[in-house]
Formats: sequence, structure tokens, C-alpha cells
Amino acid sequence: MKVVLVGATGFVGRHLLAALHAAGHQLIATSRRPQPQGLPGVEWRQLDLDCLGREPQPFALPADTDLLINAAGLLSTDARALSLTQDLGTRALFDLAAARGVRVLQISALGAGLLPQVPFLASKAAADDYLLQLGVPAVVLRPSLVLGTGGASSGWLTRLSPWPLIPLLSAKAQMQPLHIEDLSAAVLALLRQWPQESMVLPLVGPERMTMAQLLDRLRSAQGWAPARYFKLPAVLLRLVAAAGDRLGWRALNRQSLAMARHDNLADPQVLASVCGYHAAPLAARLQDWPQAAQSTQLALRPLLLAVMVLIWLGTALVCIGPGYDWGLRIMAEAGVQGVWAALAVIGGSLCDALLGVGLLLRRWRRRALQAQLGLMLGYTLIISLILPHFWFDPYAAVAKNLVLMVATLWLLWTEPRQ
Repeated sequence: MKVVLVGATGFVGRHLLAALHAAGHQLIATSRRPQPQGLPGVEWRQLDLDCLGREPQPFALPADTDLLINAAGLLSTDARALSLTQDLGTRALFDLAAARGVRVLQISALGAGLLPQVPFLASKAAADDYLLQLGVPAVVLRPSLVLGTGGASSGWLTRLSPWPLIPLLSAKAQMQPLHIEDLSAAVLALLRQWPQESMVLPLVGPERMTMAQLLDRLRSAQGWAPARYFKLPAVLLRLVAAAGDRLGWRALNRQSLAMARHDNLADPQVLASVCGYHAAPLAARLQDWPQAAQSTQLALRPLLLAVMVLIWLGTALVCIGPGYDWGLRIMAEAGVQGVWAALAVIGGSLCDALLGVGLLLRRWRRRALQAQLGLMLGYTLIISLILPHFWFDPYAAVAKNLVLMVATLWLLWTEPRQ
């Protein structure tokens, strides 16, 4: 079968690409950016759904295409961007399929249409509804929480699982998580047994569980005992979620909070009645779950990042507040006085503040870490040359720079490249 797979470099798309290739299908894979040739026999084409949603692009489905699979999605707090990618651009893609009478498999999300106040689900639902009224043979597959290597949710859960005391967004909401291998297998089953009419099919795991129960399953796979859990106060959750919207946090924002508070359930027999596929229990799919040491490292990274933010912002406040006169005395000891000393202290404070803010913003974080490393190295060398007696401070004020530089270097090495 000749399959066009849109969104082939995302979490779901990458796994589908491998599964479809292994099953012997002829593949045309698309991504926003040009891709090097990887799997033999896979033809890559460039397609940006954002651009397709704004204006027609020179992208055409081959005349002999048997199936279009849309696995593209966007993890964002920007409602406009979500609408452009997951609704308008996706509608334009479906129009291309309809023009050639090509079957369509849309990878949507369980809960689409149930929470209109959540832009991620609302944009998915709008595209789903548009597809089903086009008149082409179509299946809208709505998976529950999908776990597996490279998934955003899996990364978040991996960082949470090592802690013995874990905060929850909701203590009662239930879900039916499944592994990415089951999503790929369900798609292959649908290709073998395509339904006679267009429909929406839920894809869920066989077990209902709360977030606490899911985390305990993951902890058990890593050799840890069950954790203790507590629900964060509603007021605090709203404040943190609002901050997540502003700062672009994908794991915690108003959208994720709204989804976490609602059950995410469906009947697994619906899919089984159409194509005969049953997802496996989650415990049977956790062989590739990160080991305890790797999970611990991932858990400590955001904690270390938060401490570094506090150090830089705290230093900035101290320098222009209670520590201002102390800073002037240090500058005088180094031979700098008057206006130049004041400018040095205030300038240093502003620099520290900018670096602290830079750590909070993902797009600036790598450069902020590089600047911090250079600044600390420069501070340490200058103090060593001009004020060497500071090395003998009983509180090790300068020596602690070495620890901070190592910590900054580790954060820089482990910071994902954009």
C-alpha cells in the first residue's frame, strides 16, 4: 500500500514510520524541514501545515496514493498556533485527499470535542468534524495518553517518578494509558481491516487508573516502592498554570490542568469490534522505560535549574539592596571607586537578573547558560588576580564558583538543542 505519512518526525509519526516500513508499505513521509534519507525506500517531502493553512502550497498527493495518515500535532499554549496547525492547515490537507479520493486516517486525541475551552482538543475536534463531512473514506483514531520513548508525557512522567512525595493535578481523574507500540499496531490492524464507513474510533489501554496508580506502575518498573501523593491547592494550581501559559511550559499550563481534571476513558471493545485489535496491559510494554539512574538524572535537572534561577535572581536583588554597600567596599578594595564602582555593582546586578530570566525561557536558556559559564569564569579569574585572599574566605565564596560552573556545564550539556 502506498501511504503518505504527515508529521513523520514527531513522537507518533516516528514510531508509525518505522512500523509501516517494517510492514512493507511504500512510504512518502513529510516534515516541516528537509530530512536526510534514513530508512531505505522512504521518500521525504517538505510540508508545513501552518503554511498550508495560510495559503495553498505546491504540495500534491501522488495520483496512486492509497492512504493519507495525519500524525501531525502541536504541543503549544498558543490557541492561534494550534488552530492554524491542527485545524486550518489540517483541513487544507484533507481537501487535497478529497480531491483525489484518497482514504484518510486522522490521529486525533481522546477527549476531542468534550472540552471546548481547551484549544488543543478544540482544534483537533474541528479538523475531525471537517474530515468526516468531506465524504471520503476516513477514520478518526483518538488515542488516550500515549507513553513511549520520545513522548512529551513520558518525559514528564519520567522526571516525576523518582520522587517519594509527588504532587498531583488531580487525585480522582482516571485514564487508560497505552504504549506507542499499541498505537502503531492498531494502525496496522486498521490498514488490514478498514471499516466500511467513516467513523471515530477510541484507542485506549485495557486498564483504568488514576495518575497516582500510573506513577506507581512506572516506579515499580524502575524497582521503587509506591510513592506518597498529595493534591496541590486549587489557588496554587491556577497561579502556576497561568505562569506556565506565559512562560511556554508544555507540562503545566491551563490546558494541561483542565485535561488532568477530567476522566479520559473509552471502551476498548469499540476498536476491537472493527479491526480486532486489543491494546496490551501497560506493564507488558515497559521494557523500554528509563532505568532508575536515568530517571533520577532527569528528575534532578529541573530542580538544579530552579536553584540556579534563584541564585542569579537572588544575587541581583542582594546587589542593589542590602548588599550594595558591601559591593562598593569590594570594588574599593580592588581599586575602583566613585561612579565607576557604583556602575560596576549596578551593572553586575542587572547582568545577573538577565541571566536568571534567561534560564526561565527555553529559547534563551542555552545562551544564558553559556553566558553564565563565561561570567563565572571571568569573575573567578579576576578575583584570583586582584583579590586572591578571597580564596581563603572561611565561607568559600569564591571556591563555590567551581561547583556552580560544573553545575552550569552539566545543565548546558543536557539542554536539548532547538
